[in-house]
Amino acid sequence: MKLKNISPLGALDVPLLRAVVDAGEVIDVRPDHARILLQQPDNFAPTDKAAKTLAADLAAAQDDTGATTPDTTDEDATAPAGDAGEEGDDQ
Repeated sequence: MKLKNISPLGALDVPLLRAVVDAGEVIDVRPDHARILLQQPDNFAPTDKAAKTLAADLAAAQDDTGATTPDTTDEDATAPAGDAGEEGDDQ
């Protein structure tokens, strides 16, 4: 299967492959490695039919599990810390 490094960071050190994958480089990987790397859609994109099919299957499986984006409107996450004081205060 063929994958392309699309990472905005450029070259990636990929321990799974024991290699550095240059920015824009297309690599040929085993299906089990492709399954892992395609779970990083900001870093790797499928470039051949087999990899595109696997990527679609992975996306569908994720949708079936009900994976959701965290709720960023949670009031507790943005509430003040209470009596914590301000930075630099000696308590």
